[in-house]
Amino acid sequence: MPTMTYRPLREQDFAAVLAVNERAFDDLIGRELPRPLPEVAYGRYRRLLETDPGGAWVAERDGAVAGAALGIVREGLWGLSLLIVDPPAQGAGAGRELLRLAWEHGNGARGRVILSSTDPRALRAYSRLGLDAHPCLAARGRPRAVLPPEVREGDAADLPLTEAVDHAVRGAAHGGDITTMLDTGASLLVLPERGYAVISGGRVRMCAAYDEQSARTVLLGALARIAATGEEAEVEWLSSRQQWAIRVCVEIGLSLDAEEGCVFVGGDVGPFSPYLPSGAYL
Repeated sequence: MPTMTYRPLREQDFAAVLAVNERAFDDLIGRELPRPLPEVAYGRYRRLLETDPGGAWVAERDGAVAGAALGIVREGLWGLSLLIVDPPAQGAGAGRELLRLAWEHGNGARGRVILSSTDPRALRAYSRLGLDAHPCLAARGRPRAVLPPEVREGDAADLPLTEAVDHAVRGAAHGGDITTMLDTGASLLVLPERGYAVISGGRVRMCAAYDEQSARTVLLGALARIAATGEEAEVEWLSSRQQWAIRVCVEIGLSLDAEEGCVFVGGDVGPFSPYLPSGAYL
């Protein structure tokens, strides 16, 4: 019987982790999905390996990478950035052990966040952790949106605004996580003094503001920016706390999909609204 072992993630594992990630999600969805750019995935892995080496783990089966987990902590807020197991290795307990290792990296955290796929095994595992489940919608389509004049392109000089808004909505700043996103091709949009959004590849990767009206404005700006590229837009993690975002998506012609997954939260995560979290950086 193949032997499963566990060890810290190393940079030389990045290609194997990305390959397992692709196979795991293809298997879950039942078809081949669009492939993420390696430089984007590797930028994410490198960032989290630098900031959270204690939360970065791989499972090996007979010397080959068969799974990985990335747990991160930002100012006392723990999140699960990644948990994957290669389909041939599933059912052998690798996911459970990787989750335990990533979870323990957050010992002492004041709050915890997991963004889960629709995989029944993942949903069950996260529920058993004592976290509260918030089922989510996704919105997709070609937005009929015009850029609000008060929303502008952002850059590194706007990071203090993102940090202040993050503290208001979730009690912890992303800080350099957003820098990594920008360095790997994402764009930052800001509503000065009120909110921000990060977009890439037609997807709203993150959106937050001090109040719902400001959040609506910056989300409209993000979707208008996507519309201008001709790409189809996607907005994820639309939980019941984010009715403002659901209404924006419907108003500009996006379709809603109920098969999105769940946001799991526990402890002190702030109001977590108005806020659309990042799958990678929570």
